[in-house]
Amino acid sequence: EDGQAQTTILPDHRFYTPSGRARFMSTASHRNPAPAAPPDYPLILTTGRIRDQWHTMTRTGKVARLRRHIDLPFLEIHPVTAYDHGLEDGQLATVTSPNGSVRVRVRLTDSIRREVVFLPMHWGKTLGSDRTRANNVTDDRVDPSSKQPNFKFTHVAVAPYRKPAERIAVIGAGAAAYRFVQSYRRLNQTDELTVFSREPHAFYNRVLLPEYISEHLAWADLEKMKAEEQRRLRFTLLGNRSITDIDRRRRLIRDAEGNEYGYDRLVIATGSRPFVPRDVPLHLDGVFTMRQRSDADALRDYLRPPDGGSLADRHVLIVGGGLLGLELAAALREIGVRITIVQRSNRLMERQLDATASQLLADDVAERGIQAYFRNEVDTVFAAPGGHGLDVTFRSGKQIACDAIVYAIGTRPNLELGRAAGLDCGNGIRVDDRLTTSDPRVHAIGEVAEWRGRRFGITAAAEQQADVLANFLSGDPSAAYAGSTLLNILKFEDLDLCSIGQVSYPADDPAYEEIVFRDIAQRYYKKCIIHQDRLVGAILLGDKNEFAEFRSLIEDRIELSDKRSELLRSGEAPEPLEGRLVCSCNNTGEGNLERAIAAGCTDFTELCKRTGAGLGCGSCKPEVRAILDRQLVPA
Repeated sequence: EDGQAQTTILPDHRFYTPSGRARFMSTASHRNPAPAAPPDYPLILTTGRIRDQWHTMTRTGKVARLRRHIDLPFLEIHPVTAYDHGLEDGQLATVTSPNGSVRVRVRLTDSIRREVVFLPMHWGKTLGSDRTRANNVTDDRVDPSSKQPNFKFTHVAVAPYRKPAERIAVIGAGAAAYRFVQSYRRLNQTDELTVFSREPHAFYNRVLLPEYISEHLAWADLEKMKAEEQRRLRFTLLGNRSITDIDRRRRLIRDAEGNEYGYDRLVIATGSRPFVPRDVPLHLDGVFTMRQRSDADALRDYLRPPDGGSLADRHVLIVGGGLLGLELAAALREIGVRITIVQRSNRLMERQLDATASQLLADDVAERGIQAYFRNEVDTVFAAPGGHGLDVTFRSGKQIACDAIVYAIGTRPNLELGRAAGLDCGNGIRVDDRLTTSDPRVHAIGEVAEWRGRRFGITAAAEQQADVLANFLSGDPSAAYAGSTLLNILKFEDLDLCSIGQVSYPADDPAYEEIVFRDIAQRYYKKCIIHQDRLVGAILLGDKNEFAEFRSLIEDRIELSDKRSELLRSGEAPEPLEGRLVCSCNNTGEGNLERAIAAGCTDFTELCKRTGAGLGCGSCKPEVRAILDRQLVPA
């Protein structure tokens, strides 16, 4: 490159000087020896660029392929130097000089000299904070002749970041709260953590409630946190505590019995509740919603014949043809319950699938013996004469008799607590990129949080938000939430079906394209949606072998380039299930995980990516981590 530049700029190979030769200037700073390190600043800091960035993130930082290399600021340090200063890989460190300080995570490498540290210069202010800006600590002097800033040599001190102790209260004990407690304890071992659960049962997998009702899974299979893990994480869990009030001025929360609890940071993770039309008679025996264990227990007990007879005589009407309604229908059908679904729209999973995939799903549902009525709604529900059972009338005039009716037509966020406390609310409690509400001491994650006008009702999003918040509250100034990719995976036996990202788009927008593979007779359908050379959405029906790859392409917003020609053409068969099933979303067994670990995959995140486990609904992640920990214990 240098030779090419010289030929272009100096075609006759002569410099524009009287002699035609280059002149080199020796500055005064080069003649003087380097100053001795002050006692308080024993290390030498150098700054510069990293491989894929040559701006301060203003241009190259916007290219997904370039950001994929290194996405966050770091401090490069030799392992011996790190050990001498009490630092570990990935730990937050404070770098100080007489000019200021920064806070970044440590990256150990033996490619740098001892007693020297490297801080890249690409990160300036992030979300109003300049705590990762290299110029905070560099020397602002310039060479008198060349005017070159003295960025390459600064004496600094490096030490582990010590965060002041805080009391953190978490309201809610669902997926978001569970992941937050796990993530925070990996980063901070000293802060006081208290979790308030409205239910007596905390940290269980709501996604699997249909299989609990059908008794395919025991309650222990739904519990995410065992007693041993709770002791290891060292936090206080208060069950049956309904929080009724937040006093932001005094930093107190109150429960229904009037007990008060102080906090320094408050995390609202109250989730959502089932949406039920106002005229639904929830007081009638046989009318249910499905959101928590008490709902599942009530429905299971109600359906169980008093004489221990067959469930084949039972008939359940499910209102709603979304994921929960369909999975509940399939679970009950497997144990012999007769199922009818009534759907307001003209197709199943209308928000997650296109018309073709919905029709193929409807065909599969019909083959399972499940009756579905479209473009219809429940009009009236009355107790049947004689006691047990219900008489239901549809808007179309059709009448059916059933034993029970379950409403599964969506959810509403539990934001009343935040609204009463005066927090800024819309469809949820509004948060910024650090999951902070209008009160800087109060945060919201999961289904109750509204980020940039959007709410994400999936477990994966709740976990991503929890991770960001845990990093931010532990002191990482670079932690920021960038949104989540919508994931919808239907758990049906003998049917692979999922959708990722954006599955619909304006019909008249030429910037969108489709790549489709279909075999209707075999009920095999795959579609990729592309926008400006990026994969933005996909539907996979028949097999979901590409799920992990497509999710990564969509989340990372990677430009496809030549990759486009390979979409849906890999021809690779999915890895067969080995051992006990762990991840039903991606058909990953315990044997698949053990084989990957034996091959050297010992990082939890990489294990999930390689095997596909935990990349769907995320409910299997605790078990995946337990298998990894068990395999890493020396025999």
